[in-house]
Amino acid sequence: MKIAFWSNAYEKTGAFLNFAAVSIAGVMWYPYTITVFENYLSKCNLGKAFFGGHNLPDGRGGTGSYYEGRGIEGLLRRIYRGDNDPELLESYWQEVIPNHLYYIPQRGVINSELFDYELHYNLNYLINIIEENTDLCYVNLNHKNHLSSNAFLQEADLIVVNLYQNPDYLNDFFKNYSSFKSKAIYIVGNYTPKSMMTCKKISKLYDISLEDISPIPYNVDFHIACQQGSAKEFINRNYFCEKDNKNYLFIYGIRRAAFIISKKIKQANLIDKKELKPCGI
Repeated sequence: MKIAFWSNAYEKTGAFLNFAAVSIAGVMWYPYTITVFENYLSKCNLGKAFFGGHNLPDGRGGTGSYYEGRGIEGLLRRIYRGDNDPELLESYWQEVIPNHLYYIPQRGVINSELFDYELHYNLNYLINIIEENTDLCYVNLNHKNHLSSNAFLQEADLIVVNLYQNPDYLNDFFKNYSSFKSKAIYIVGNYTPKSMMTCKKISKLYDISLEDISPIPYNVDFHIACQQGSAKEFINRNYFCEKDNKNYLFIYGIRRAAFIISKKIKQANLIDKKELKPCGI
């Protein structure tokens, strides 16, 4: 099952932090296996959030020419040359949470435009390989008009939209991206209950179910954890925190988002039904 994370206000919603947190929360209580990656090259990536930028695989299955054998770029080149063996992925991904969460790292050895083109060209083959190995494929999409962003949004079974509590941005989304609504759920990123555009107001004004919305406030401690490569440790440490904990509202938001995704998965019946049980890390 293909799940896209997208926003028309990427920076303003803390979309990257939300993606990192929900990816981890998605396997904390639910028995799915997930592969995650980004469709853009940046120093601010999941590799840094999960590992501090260290201990990433070299992809030794490559031939050593050009950028082969180096992260997702090398994986795409192998696919382009006709190597579509599902076992190929094991040489390129990094295990984040044993037997549950995997990341395809990036090496930044080509420019962003070329990477976007090659990802777009090989996207279907890449997704097929991922779906042979894990239940779910999470992709964090750049909000810009990338070829691969448009392609994955069309192919996605579910779109997790990061909304911004500003009427102009909300109107822009619901006016210009209304085609997403049929397969969308919503995160209200950097959420503040003091805004006039609360979750209830957004639900009523734009005719979307409140059950499909999760508020996720900004959390400075999680931001720091991502910068230090300890995102999963932060989530694991705080996942069952009490209401009086300063991290509670953030944790509640990401747990709710993970629950909504799991509910949609079961409703769609696109992967085998599994008993919900805690996985832990």
